[in-house]
Amino acid sequence: MNEELKEELAERDYVAEVADLIRTRLDDPAFVTLLDEYHPFDVSHALLGLEPELRRRFFAAVPVAVAANVFEHFEREDAISCIREIPTPAAVAVIDAMDTDDAVDLLQYLEETESDIDLVNQLSPKKRNELKKYWSYADVEIGSVMSNSFVELGVSMKVPDAMKKLTGIAGETEYISILYVVDKQKLVGSLHLKDLILARASQTIGEIMEPHVVSADPHASKETVARMMLDYGNSSMPIAEDGRIVGIVTYDDLMDVIDEIKTEDYAKFASVAPAEIAAEEKSVKLSVKSRLPWLLVLLALSTLSSIALSLFDGAFTSSDGARRLAAELAIFLPLLLDMSGNSGTQSLAVMIRYLAKNDNVLKRAQIKRTLRREIVTGLIEGLGIGLVVFGVGVVTAAIADGWPPAARDIAIGAVTAFAIAVALLTATVLGAFVPLLMSWLKKDPAVASGPFITTLADIATLVIYYALSLAVLLPLYASA
Repeated sequence: MNEELKEELAERDYVAEVADLIRTRLDDPAFVTLLDEYHPFDVSHALLGLEPELRRRFFAAVPVAVAANVFEHFEREDAISCIREIPTPAAVAVIDAMDTDDAVDLLQYLEETESDIDLVNQLSPKKRNELKKYWSYADVEIGSVMSNSFVELGVSMKVPDAMKKLTGIAGETEYISILYVVDKQKLVGSLHLKDLILARASQTIGEIMEPHVVSADPHASKETVARMMLDYGNSSMPIAEDGRIVGIVTYDDLMDVIDEIKTEDYAKFASVAPAEIAAEEKSVKLSVKSRLPWLLVLLALSTLSSIALSLFDGAFTSSDGARRLAAELAIFLPLLLDMSGNSGTQSLAVMIRYLAKNDNVLKRAQIKRTLRREIVTGLIEGLGIGLVVFGVGVVTAAIADGWPPAARDIAIGAVTAFAIAVALLTATVLGAFVPLLMSWLKKDPAVASGPFITTLADIATLVIYYALSLAVLLPLYASA
């Protein structure tokens, strides 16, 4: 392929081309053939930019298999909107033709109205039975997203018989890269398609299969199975219950699971609802509804900072010297709060990642080692930052009042440096300890989000800073 052709292909707007094709050639007898040149993903995006009436005409014009393929590439909300635009018989036919795992994603959000329930009841008995099996699993379990479109081969089958079976069902099977071998309905091995093609006709499947097959329980969490797939590097993983394969999870499922997990974790880390993170467009009402409860919780926590400050109010207003000290301490307060919050958030992010890699299960030795590491890290960071702050404070005082700096200025620098060292150590330990506590309480560690840690670090920093200042600096200012 020459460079000019590469540039031309890179510059093509396939979505715009499909939209134009639908607008101008929908009634053309060759429309479906022309549409085959484009990927269903581009077709789905083109349809979203068209008028509802044109979308209805499109789904009436194309074969059911084509429509089902397009629906499988819609986002959930778009699929729901489009399925409700087309007549019920057509919607039933499309859902019947969809892969069961994709149909589950659509239908679990459709059973809200009487018409939606009627739509489900009109599906074929086979599809309804498949859906019931999927709906028996919780949304967080891998069984809720597994696919039932795979190939099983008997362990005693000859290679020619296996090839005959495979060619007979390959057109209706979503995934054939890895074939699964069963003996008396029990999963006993797996086989790459390439190995089957290269095998001799005299061999049996049992002779060429890989007997060490790794499987997951359908009730296992999505996150656990996603990590297993990454660890073993297979493009699919069988899901087995009581030794019998009931489905598979493929790499495209894995990508969806990872995206869902990261969306949820990021939402918790930012203290917003997961739907708020995932949505590209959202009404003001829904945005406020998802964010306001979290803000109210954080507001309640933040009042603790105000309460902490009020405890020192009397001491810092007792004399002119005390009020002058309060004013000078306020100069460094934003610095201390920012640094402690940053340190706590860093520790939090590291700990959440560490817990996620270990399925939120840590042994006592691991916990001790992790906390020890964070304490040492916080101590070193605190001492380093404290020395820098002390140096900056002394130099600033010398520039303002001349050299050598007054003893009181040195004392302020020393107290501020010591306070920031203790605050960073405290924030780092909080960032590590709170997720561990959440894990021990069987809660998602991501709930110990950045805003929560920042608020807790602020409270600790305020108490440390003002308590040290009252004990060391107030006598110097009171006598001035």
